Amino acid sequence: MQQNNSQKLSVLEKVGYSLGDLAANLIFQTLMAFLAFFYTDIYKIPADKASMVMIVGGIVGAVFNLFMGAIADRTETRWGKFRPWILWTALPFGAIALLAFFYSRL
Repeated sequence: MQQNNSQKLSVLEKVGYSLGDLAANLIFQTLMAFLAFFYTDIYKIPADKASMVMIVGGIVGAVFNLFMGAIADRTETRWGKFRPWILWTALPFGAIALLAFFYSRL
């Protein structure tokens, strides 16, 4: 049975959701645009190995997204289904994005 939610979002809510999505997409697009360059020119990883790292990461992410989507769909909190996951994963997501470009001369 489908519920009819006829409540309209306010402009402030739309802007809030848009800014949250903008932040996530800025990180994602930065990773996609510069990761190959960074791995091959800064880390000096051969292009075939760098692309393999990115492909394996993408496949792992795709599989993980299926499980995370199922978990989030079953989440019931007073804040909704998805908001707690967005809030709980914001800092780890930012840290992982920074670590992707961490350069060390060890």
